[in-house]
Amino acid sequence: MTSPSAEHSARPDATPAAALRLGGYSFLILFLELALIRYVPGHVRVFGFFLNFVLMATFLGMGVGLLRSEQARQLRWLAVPALLALFGAVKYFANVVIGGNIDHDEYLWGQFLASSPTVTQMGIVPVATILFGFCVFLFVPLGGLLGHEFRKFAPLHAYSIDVAGSLFGVLAFAVASALWTPPLVWFGAALAIWVLLSLNDWKFSAALGAAGVLALGLIHWSGGEQLVRSGGRGKEYWSPYYRIDLFADPHLYTVDVNGSLHQYMLDLSPETAARYPQIGGQRDAYLKPLRLVPHIDTVLVLGAGTGNDLALLLQLGAKHIDAVEIDPTILTLGKALHFQAPYSDPRVTAHVNDARAFLRRSRQQYDLIVLGTLDSQTLLSGMSSLRLDNYVYTVEAFQSARARLKPDGRLVTYHMSPFPYVAAKIHRVLTEAFGKEPVVLFQPDSHLFNYSFIAGGDAEPAVGAGPSPAAQVGAVALPRDDWPYLYLSGHTIPAHYLKALGIVLAIALGLVGAAAGRNLRGGFDGAMFFMGAGFLLVETKSVTEMSLLFGSTWTVNLLVFSSILVTILIANLLVLRKPWPSLRGPFTLLFAALALAFLVPVRDILWLGLVGQWVVGGLLVALPILFAATIFAMLFRTRANTTRALAYNLVGAIVGGVLEYSSMVSGVKALYLIAAAAYLGALLFTRRDTLAPGRLSP
Repeated sequence: MTSPSAEHSARPDATPAAALRLGGYSFLILFLELALIRYVPGHVRVFGFFLNFVLMATFLGMGVGLLRSEQARQLRWLAVPALLALFGAVKYFANVVIGGNIDHDEYLWGQFLASSPTVTQMGIVPVATILFGFCVFLFVPLGGLLGHEFRKFAPLHAYSIDVAGSLFGVLAFAVASALWTPPLVWFGAALAIWVLLSLNDWKFSAALGAAGVLALGLIHWSGGEQLVRSGGRGKEYWSPYYRIDLFADPHLYTVDVNGSLHQYMLDLSPETAARYPQIGGQRDAYLKPLRLVPHIDTVLVLGAGTGNDLALLLQLGAKHIDAVEIDPTILTLGKALHFQAPYSDPRVTAHVNDARAFLRRSRQQYDLIVLGTLDSQTLLSGMSSLRLDNYVYTVEAFQSARARLKPDGRLVTYHMSPFPYVAAKIHRVLTEAFGKEPVVLFQPDSHLFNYSFIAGGDAEPAVGAGPSPAAQVGAVALPRDDWPYLYLSGHTIPAHYLKALGIVLAIALGLVGAAAGRNLRGGFDGAMFFMGAGFLLVETKSVTEMSLLFGSTWTVNLLVFSSILVTILIANLLVLRKPWPSLRGPFTLLFAALALAFLVPVRDILWLGLVGQWVVGGLLVALPILFAATIFAMLFRTRANTTRALAYNLVGAIVGGVLEYSSMVSGVKALYLIAAAAYLGALLFTRRDTLAPGRLSP
């Protein structure tokens, strides 16, 4: 079944210390990746829409390092300039207006706001690709060091240690996120671990420590700059989703996320509103749609934020309010600082949760459901092009909301719609979900939202109602759970993504070609390449599927990532203990699992209870991963050059990351079809490889 090199006896250098170093580098790579996914967009706001570029940079840097792992001792010195270059670039771009020509195919929040009067301007694509390149630069030496330790063990033993280290990296960063720790803690801990792993060479360890101190200085300098410009009236927080800057002014707090306005915390008392026209105007904008609601005894607020909606609803006499907010830091700030202290009112029950998840689990019927300004400014995860709020503004989401309304209940949606087609989509989605056009109110001078929509019951247009956005724009693509892109003009990949992805692929081809060198003479490892592409797509679909089922919270994402790594580890251990006689069985089961996951809509398992949803939904997600991981383990143990095989697998994952953007055109479910095509490519290359003596039988 396997080649003679597949199962190695214990090697002299496969010591517990070597295992600890291998696991340590795996831990460090995963921890740094997650830290950069949080840190970079925290200061370079547009990068919040390119989070998966960090993932692709990690794979590319590791792949290049693995291909050159024989020169790991020389490669590691790249870490010194890489640290300074990356954090210096983040510091520089934090003071750059990132814009250029507006792409009307997609809206990016906060794209054109200046950080200070002296900033320069640069386009989206150069910034995204330059930061991608510097991230690659950082992970090349780590990939080389990982590969150096990897070769000391039998393939699957090494890979199992690698996966276990990655799992601990995920869990450690989860703890750091739960404690709201700042980047100085993340990167300080990561650099300390790297220095400890390098103590066998005091010169490199000292140089790395010195570079780390300078990098931490850049991180500290970047973190306080905006607060200094505010005259010292601000304070910085790091939630599991954003960098949050809170600025205090008389009768209001400004809450910025990733350097861009997110919401105001307002003193909404009638006395303050009468004295300050700006606050009075915002108060009136909130109240206009609420005056069209006949009853507000029981209310659900989705996206409750710091509590503005709650304060006004309590003033109007609401008897019970469920307040749902996904970001625990924003909720805590509202509890501590809001002028009317609405979260302290016994009529308010706060829930830290995702809007879709709460709608699915609640059995309460409400007089009113309010959708606050749920316009997120970051992506669902570092693996997906979906935004955190995409699954809130779909037909199925509003149908779920309608099911939670009493017969004469109303739904009020506040939204800042920057492009007319965004408002038109919300209008069309509400019409589809409620069977009747919503009432539309337009507030052009409002700072927090410009549209209010009222749907449900027999709501009729009132004085001051605006024209129908759908009539102004015409036909628009309707956001549904399979294509939840509210901020896209249609089924298209915006030009800035196409340009950036093209540059990423060019960089990847150039670096891999240069790094592979003589290894290219060993031939293209197509099976490992296509396994990487397919697995990234299945992994991405797993994250989106579970987020749709159980919410888009960071804790759900943590659970999914951890479960994926545990599944891979289980597959490795099963193959080590009792491998399949051939690849025919696992490939057959993989294609069957992909077909099942593609054919079964998520909504068809929602009628199950929570336990049933976890079991059935978990199986639909886990089975393709289990069988793919089993195939990978069986292939990997046959590779004599494991670092080269793993490098091709990582490069394939980059291609999978690029292909993930095709969901903007075809929808999210189609990722299963693209993954199936990638696995078919792996099967074809595997069958070709099996013609050689001693290889796996097909």
